[in-house]
Amino acid sequence: MELVERLEQLAAELAAFSCWPRTLVADLVLFALANDVFESGKAVHQMANSALPHKAYSNARLAFEGAQHALVLSTHEDYVGAGALAWVYFESNDASWRAKFERQKNAHPSNPTADQWLDTRVDEMASIWDSVAAGQGKLLLQALLRVRQQRKKRPDNWLHENMIPRQQRAYEIFAENGGTSAFAETAELNQGIYQVLCRETHARPRLDTFSVIHDQARDTIRLQVKARNPEQARHAVTNGTELSISETAAALRWRRTGAAR
Repeated sequence: MELVERLEQLAAELAAFSCWPRTLVADLVLFALANDVFESGKAVHQMANSALPHKAYSNARLAFEGAQHALVLSTHEDYVGAGALAWVYFESNDASWRAKFERQKNAHPSNPTADQWLDTRVDEMASIWDSVAAGQGKLLLQALLRVRQQRKKRPDNWLHENMIPRQQRAYEIFAENGGTSAFAETAELNQGIYQVLCRETHARPRLDTFSVIHDQARDTIRLQVKARNPEQARHAVTNGTELSISETAAALRWRRTGAAR
């Protein structure tokens, strides 16, 4: 199945997805992750069909990471609590620059610090959640405490766990639900894909993409850019993103069909 078809499938899952009062925050996080994967997938499609397909790696990486988070959240044994934790974690990542932006926009002693800004955001969302599901807002306050306690813990993600085993567990859950078995080497495959994406998206000199040519007659050195293999790059970014799109659609479907309820 081509990338365009997979994007259409994900668009259909996004359109069919609904939030529920008790799971509002987790649903919100899952939907936001899936929408970001969808947009990244569309960007990959456009760049992969350009003259610079290798420049699609950055969006392919965003799609991979978003799909991984969506899979892990969707199949988490404590979906509601994990969703609250993820919401606070992602909001905390914004807190510093949002508070700084407020200070720059309107320098005033009363402008909030990063922690104050986050406290306000959590209180606001907790009130919204309580308004549709009484008592659920306290889960955000508990998540806030945990996020602050584990702020320096590694790996730096909302679970502070290696996501690859969690991703593999999601495959196993889907397989069991479908009466099949998950491939054991899937985790190794995902690790390999992510290593390639990280290598291609880090700012670094591509020293292996140049030839050094010595003009002995003039005693000068000339650097020549080696021709890339656009088809190889196009194949890599497209195939990897197709997998990410499929995973994200599966994560939404898992919550939508009631298999996890």
